[in-house]
Amino acid sequence: QEKERLQAEGFPDWSRKDFKSFCSSLERHGRYHFKNVARDVIAETGKDENEIKRYFVTFWTNYRRLADWKKILEKIEKGEKKRQRLQQIRDAIQDKVERHLEDTFGEMFRNKKNVVVPPALELLKHSWIKMKINYGSSGARGRAYQEEEDAFLVCMMYKHGFGAAERIRTEIRYAWQFRFDWFFKSRSAQEIQRRCDSVVKFVERENEEIRKQEEKAMAKLAPVTSNNTASGAEKVAAAAAPTAGSGKPAQQQNPKSATDPQKAQ
Repeated sequence: QEKERLQAEGFPDWSRKDFKSFCSSLERHGRYHFKNVARDVIAETGKDENEIKRYFVTFWTNYRRLADWKKILEKIEKGEKKRQRLQQIRDAIQDKVERHLEDTFGEMFRNKKNVVVPPALELLKHSWIKMKINYGSSGARGRAYQEEEDAFLVCMMYKHGFGAAERIRTEIRYAWQFRFDWFFKSRSAQEIQRRCDSVVKFVERENEEIRKQEEKAMAKLAPVTSNNTASGAEKVAAAAAPTAGSGKPAQQQNPKSATDPQKAQ
């Protein structure tokens, strides 16, 4: 009976292959995205979601009992750092694109009612060539690539995601703006990805500089607001203070004389 109980609490139907599939899914999605992990494991092993959930809880409760648990955990943490970095890149590209669209179309749609704003990709389609890339004071753009090419890469990373070099390469080959740009059209997927890495660094540096400028502007406004508040409080305190030499508050009135007609006369 005890043997049957232990078998029921365990996972006798899980093979080594199923365990590897589970660990690979954890490496891709991280320990905090169970739904994605379960979806992959179901697709590869055909296990039931409730069983995967029980396996998930048991794994993180007892993973230190595994002989190679440090190696497994290291791979999972490495995958989580990669996902975090990809999210940082997506956020940086999104900030850059939104700032470009605001500068280009902000006046056109601001304070206008009943106006349907087109999707961001549609706006980018007609404005990406106007996007400016801040290469810094050193002018680190490089001789090979032009600013409009880097702007196109930013927009394509916004559309397809960071790392989709093959799809971006196809977009370059079909973009009429580069029909005579044989250098750009002939780049391989690996070369495009390397250039995307460099462009992302330019964008992140630009975003960081803008963030610092905004923080400085807010810091300059903070003392002014604080002084205005303090001066207002001082005025209120001065109004409520006693009159000098009287020992009584200013404009103090005897309530009886104000209500008694005879006293008033």
